[in-house]
Amino acid sequence: MGNSALNWLLLRRSFEFATLLFVVLLLILLPFKIDREHKSFVSFVKNEQLTPSYIELLGKSLSLHDIIDFNKSSLALFQLDPSRLMLPQGGVLSAEEEQVLRYFDYLYSSKTSKKTNVEDIFLYVGLYRSDAMYFASPIPEDVKARLIKDRTSTNEFCQSLHYCAKDATPESLADGIVLSIPYQDEVSGKVILSMASPISSSNDPNHFIGDVIADTALMTSVFMRNKHVELQKTDYGTELVITTDSLWAELTPEFLFYSMTNHLDNMTSLTYKISIFRFIVWNLPLWFLLSIVIFFVQININRFRKLRTERQRFSEAMLLDAFTRTYNKKVYETTLFDVATKGHYAVICVDGDKIKTINDTYGHKLGDMAIMQIVDAMRSVFRENDLLIRTGGDEFVVILANCTFERALLLAEHLRQAVAERQFLNVLTVSCGVADSQDYASFEAVLQAADKALYEDKKNKQGSR
Repeated sequence: MGNSALNWLLLRRSFEFATLLFVVLLLILLPFKIDREHKSFVSFVKNEQLTPSYIELLGKSLSLHDIIDFNKSSLALFQLDPSRLMLPQGGVLSAEEEQVLRYFDYLYSSKTSKKTNVEDIFLYVGLYRSDAMYFASPIPEDVKARLIKDRTSTNEFCQSLHYCAKDATPESLADGIVLSIPYQDEVSGKVILSMASPISSSNDPNHFIGDVIADTALMTSVFMRNKHVELQKTDYGTELVITTDSLWAELTPEFLFYSMTNHLDNMTSLTYKISIFRFIVWNLPLWFLLSIVIFFVQININRFRKLRTERQRFSEAMLLDAFTRTYNKKVYETTLFDVATKGHYAVICVDGDKIKTINDTYGHKLGDMAIMQIVDAMRSVFRENDLLIRTGGDEFVVILANCTFERALLLAEHLRQAVAERQFLNVLTVSCGVADSQDYASFEAVLQAADKALYEDKKNKQGSR
């Protein structure tokens, strides 16, 4: 029962310490996680061409005033490529639209071809009058055929996705960029974000000829793998919110999200929300592992302490006299003895008087009580760190560390008085012999001198009777 209660206590402490350590590790690791995700998000926005500055550049450059004033001879090299033109059946380009498309080729090749990889984005011009599309690079005939079949009207398509410049609000057009809502492309099946910049001779939407459009496949990026995109309306426009997946977005409380935002234009922002709750849950196995490791470490530490305590108790028991609980002669082999005799020290040999008479007259039980009277008296006179050693039946040696000869003589006299004051059977007294290490090179020599002084004390007592 005791071991079971102890194990439960250790388990509870393990959970508590593991939780504290787990929280500390999360606080250390979380900033690194957020910094890594932030760099990935910034790289995603940059590499996927979600910053539409070059679209804005092309759109504003495709001004009719610029085209009219431009040296048309410079456009002679830029003839329209039929493989890049998608024109509805029966549709005809006007001279103005043809000039716009040739000027588009010129601008694209000179200003953005080195900055934009056409494999990363789908860049094209959409014209309102003719419903024509003109692409930055050739497109396969089967794709063109499907586009013509499925997209009966460029105007209808951009209107359904709310990115036609001519149908945009003045607030959305303030920066010259209009963004679509994310949609699934009918041809590729990919989730697309379209960015459009108007082609115009003025800021009046009635004078808009068409749009320069870039389609970016949001979900094909490595960053967007296993991500979820949600469209949210805000007070200032539209917010595209990216989360790890819809489940974690629903499970995570709002205060356990870390958000980072990039403004795509003046009305649209892209926000990446990192679920701190998901980060915690995914790292719970670490907490469980810490708990188990700490639990077993505590068990082993507890066993080690118990074993050390038992060994210490056993060692002390081996050094103690079973009857008086003073030290026995084995203490001479320990560090206790080495420490006590390292510097200047004194030795007192103690012997009980008339113990044999007490045994013969009153019995050994009272004889043992007489010995304990001597032990109690010694404990009252000497310090706790003084070594009290029983060397025989009623014979004791006391080693006093850092004690002068004069102080030892005084303590020996106090011991005689303490035993005599007990008046045990009115016969119990002790004899003492004192020596110190000042005049002797070894403990054996000091002990021999103290023992000699003891017998002198006994002899003087016998002579005085």
